[in-house]
Amino acid sequence: DYVLFLFSKKFNSVPSFFLTFLQLTTERETAMTLVLGSQSQWRRSVLAEFGYTFETKVGDIDEYSVVVDDSTPRDESDPKLLTVKIANAKADEILNQIPSDQPSFLITSDQVVAYKGKIREKPADAEAAREYLRGYEHTPATTVTAVVITNTATGERFEGVDVAKQHFKKIPEEVMTAVIEEGDVFKCCGGFMIDNPLFHPYLGEREGDADSIMGLPMKLLERLLAEAGYKKPE
Repeated sequence: DYVLFLFSKKFNSVPSFFLTFLQLTTERETAMTLVLGSQSQWRRSVLAEFGYTFETKVGDIDEYSVVVDDSTPRDESDPKLLTVKIANAKADEILNQIPSDQPSFLITSDQVVAYKGKIREKPADAEAAREYLRGYEHTPATTVTAVVITNTATGERFEGVDVAKQHFKKIPEEVMTAVIEEGDVFKCCGGFMIDNPLFHPYLGEREGDADSIMGLPMKLLERLLAEAGYKKPE
């Protein structure tokens, strides 16, 4: 508005070429696509529930090959550093799938569960899933979730980490069996999903937001999107 004021003072009106430039710039910003770089059904669900329209792309990376440093066992890594590094690696891979003439805001994310100084990722088998679930009766699951926003037009990245905790009551063995047979526990770090009705009677206090525990902390995401210059369509 201030620039328009200066032009009007100098030329007694705003030149048509400048109005056209502003219109094209605005249209370009509005046209930037929002891309969720994740195959997670929970992240897609959370983003859709918050009213966002987006495309989905998946990066083919070996997450378990990403380490913070070679001298530290992966499960003893700093969970914040590890998740940020994996989220950036996902962005690097997915950028190759986005055409240069399709400027986008790319969302990538990664999550692990921190438990007694160790990192818990997706359980490898049923026994690992049971071990995870039994342990939560005594020590809460701390989710550590990194979010990276990449402006594909400029290459700028904006990143942050959110931490939340989910306490549990004792989960009966038969409930563990049921959720393990369903199979979704093997898709989730820490081996649990707070949106599964079978878990609902055994959920205790929650420190943080449900969307953060589900893998996409929306307060953090929306702050990063704003920093990146994304404007949610009305």
